[in-house]
Amino acid sequence: MLLLLCFFTAVLPVHRIYAQEAYFQQQVQYWIDVQLDDEAHVLRGQISIIYQNNAPRALDSLWFHLWPNAYRNRQTAFAQQQGRMNKSQFFFAEDNELGGIDSLDFRVNDHPVRWQLDPQHPDIALLILNEPLGAGKELRIATPFRVQLPRTFSRLGHEGQAYQLTQWYPKPAVYDKNGWHAMPYLDMGEFYSEFGSFEVRITLPENYLVAATGTLQTESELAFLEEQIKKSSAHLDTLSDTEEPKVSFPPSSPRLKTLRYTAERVHDFAWFADKRFMVQKDTLRLPSGKQVECWAFFTQAEQELWKEAAGYVKRSVAFYSEKVGEYPYPHATAVQTALGAGGGMEYPMITNCGLTGDAQSLDELIAHEVGHNWFYAILGSNERAHAWMDEGINSYYDHQYSRLHYGQAGFGYLPGFLMKTSKMDIFELAYLYQARRRLNQAPDSHSKELSEVNYFLGAYEIPAKALRYLEHYLGAEPLDHIMQAYYQEWAFRHPQPEDFRKAVEEGAGKPLPWLFDGLLFSNQKQDYAISGMETKGDSIYIRLRNKGDIAGPVTVSAMAGPDPAVEYWVEGFDGEQTVALPAGIYTEIVLDRQRLTFDLYRQNNHFHPQGLFKKVEPLRFQFGAGIEDDSRTTLYWTPLFSWNNYDKLMPGVLLYNTTIPENHLEWALAPFFGLGSGGLTGIGDVHYNFYPKGSFAQRITLGANFRSYHYNFNQRFDTRQRYTRLQPYLRINLSKPATSNRYRTIQLRTLFLDQEQLTFADGEFTGTEWQGNAIQELSFSTEQRSAINPYSWQVALEHQAYDNPFGQEQRYLKASLKWESSYTYQRKRNISLRLFAGAFLYHSERDAGYIAPGAFNLISQGFNDYRFDDFYLGRSDTGGPWLQQISIRDGGFKNVIGRGFALGRSNSFIIAANL
Repeated sequence: MLLLLCFFTAVLPVHRIYAQEAYFQQQVQYWIDVQLDDEAHVLRGQISIIYQNNAPRALDSLWFHLWPNAYRNRQTAFAQQQGRMNKSQFFFAEDNELGGIDSLDFRVNDHPVRWQLDPQHPDIALLILNEPLGAGKELRIATPFRVQLPRTFSRLGHEGQAYQLTQWYPKPAVYDKNGWHAMPYLDMGEFYSEFGSFEVRITLPENYLVAATGTLQTESELAFLEEQIKKSSAHLDTLSDTEEPKVSFPPSSPRLKTLRYTAERVHDFAWFADKRFMVQKDTLRLPSGKQVECWAFFTQAEQELWKEAAGYVKRSVAFYSEKVGEYPYPHATAVQTALGAGGGMEYPMITNCGLTGDAQSLDELIAHEVGHNWFYAILGSNERAHAWMDEGINSYYDHQYSRLHYGQAGFGYLPGFLMKTSKMDIFELAYLYQARRRLNQAPDSHSKELSEVNYFLGAYEIPAKALRYLEHYLGAEPLDHIMQAYYQEWAFRHPQPEDFRKAVEEGAGKPLPWLFDGLLFSNQKQDYAISGMETKGDSIYIRLRNKGDIAGPVTVSAMAGPDPAVEYWVEGFDGEQTVALPAGIYTEIVLDRQRLTFDLYRQNNHFHPQGLFKKVEPLRFQFGAGIEDDSRTTLYWTPLFSWNNYDKLMPGVLLYNTTIPENHLEWALAPFFGLGSGGLTGIGDVHYNFYPKGSFAQRITLGANFRSYHYNFNQRFDTRQRYTRLQPYLRINLSKPATSNRYRTIQLRTLFLDQEQLTFADGEFTGTEWQGNAIQELSFSTEQRSAINPYSWQVALEHQAYDNPFGQEQRYLKASLKWESSYTYQRKRNISLRLFAGAFLYHSERDAGYIAPGAFNLISQGFNDYRFDDFYLGRSDTGGPWLQQISIRDGGFKNVIGRGFALGRSNSFIIAANL
């Protein structure tokens, strides 16, 4: 990322901000003529471009995107992003599955021109003009090109003879008031393109069906499509539930056909070809009288769902036209394809969708992708830098569409056994999962800086929810007017975040810093609380406190049963504020009853005027796991069973408050009763999570865990020996870039161990006594989580003071280094390597002549687990099946030996390797 930034800073001298410059927009006209070779999966063609410079300055070079080269090798930005996202399919692709664009010979106004690939990104090229292109002038650029189509790893590609032609031709980068926007192709991170016109001629075998951007001008093909509609309808009318879909490809016709398409006021051209397509068509008449053809192209996969797809397209276009502005194009088309980048992908007038599994999901997916005709195809924002401006605003509308037709988005549901009485949906849950851990990022972050989960949240769901929040605050009708005015002003232009902000704030008649500076342009948190209440005369006064960073408006509701008796909007504030409500008998006072805000901890949003515990929610026991319910204090429980050779079967119960999302204080307790020992056993843990703001640490956890079991049974004396282990610990998870998969942890722990030992007097067994000692360990670990060549390592220091068998105090300090890695030689196939080295920096019994406590071990078994770190079924057994249990610690060897042997144990040092 740093190298990329340095490149754009050093190599792109025109990439700078021109303060207060008047808006301008470049214009591009394309003529493309291509032929598909479906045996070699190659596209050959010619492209001619008229580029009009509307900037107030001359240009001496032009930047071009050659995005098929993203699939050229495993070093491209796309390939590197796939690795960061732990996707290994492209990394292990065969050479014949890769792709690229070549045979380029750029000419400007019929003269050769110097050009070069960017040294870091082969999918970006620089054309150095023979003479500057003056302001208001235009030039013609032409070149032949050849595209080797990759297998579908992302957007462009093929699966067999099903073709997705997207980002397939040489294309100039956007030049605007901020300079050039040359960008490598990414899977997660979309586009920014100049508006213009297209005339495209496509030659291919005549039995292919093609769906494309633009208007089909070939009369014979229009008749062919009408005939296919009739055939498809006849097939779908007789469709049975038991019919197996036909997925094989018919042979290609030896005859070729050429199709001609034209498109105006678009910034991209995509097309899809498949010999197996069925076709359906519907027509929408808009209130203005304009007619829009609504098409669906699909195979027999999920044909029972797709037979309704043209209708889904139709009502999606109608919905967005009513809510935002009239659809300006002649058709809208949905295509079923083998999409490698998410569930759907949009292009002007056309979208391709993957398999969905059910009708509602397909309808919602089509609605979202059709909606992108407004948010990006018409309102051409910079998707790569400001993904929320198309994905987020569009998601606000597609959520409305889902509520209109289904009551709630299908993908917003969570399973009932997890939800119980929780009012969270999956979007709030995902947001809180990140935000409480301070891992959320500003929605306006650049796509390349966002983690996968934060891209989903920041690009889609946070802006969608923020606009719904605004809708309830301003009113649905005023916000509709604002968005319609924004659409009218910026249609077929390139709005920036500041333009959207200006449109919204002017329409609202007030500044909205909580929306823009708080929710969209930062990762600040929102957290209101009710701190108290008092009654004076005919009013009650609710004391509110803003514990967060954002002073957004919030509703206060006085509940009388399930519905509010009184509900007010309170303008945002910092610190504390008192709100007066009319006196009455209320069951509850609630902040943000409709869950519109991004409140971090809603447990303090409830106040019970009539209850004894006014700020504490009613206690509820819940079986199993669950999603947080802020209206209850939930104690989770589940029955558990445990077993070891000394306590035998141990029935018990697990009690815990741990839930999703994470809380500061978390605890779990699992008491058991040993049927063999007749005593209590169990484990427990309690810890508190701190999330420092702007710190070197992402999370600091302070906690302690405890366990107690029997570890030996002496048959001769019929005595069981117990151990107890208390471990206070401090764990620091260091901060990291959001896109990094490298996790670093510092941990300090102290082990207080007590063991029952047999005691004797004059050779006679007298019982047991407790003997205790303490061990301190400081460790630093790093883990690289990756689907390709993952690794981890840990360095540790350990100290222990103990009494030897003669009652003399001894001590040691030892250091160890552990390395674990996997070499990924095929997809999901690894060769693992483990190295371990350790040495005693100091040991008072290094040369004592026996194996002292804390010794290194080539083989880790129950009898030498002196820290009681692991659970063993027969920790002290000298024979039998439970002796075979090992742990991978220290040397990591797996050959079991008895406790009476010193083999592989050392008071000095150890070096071991495992494959």
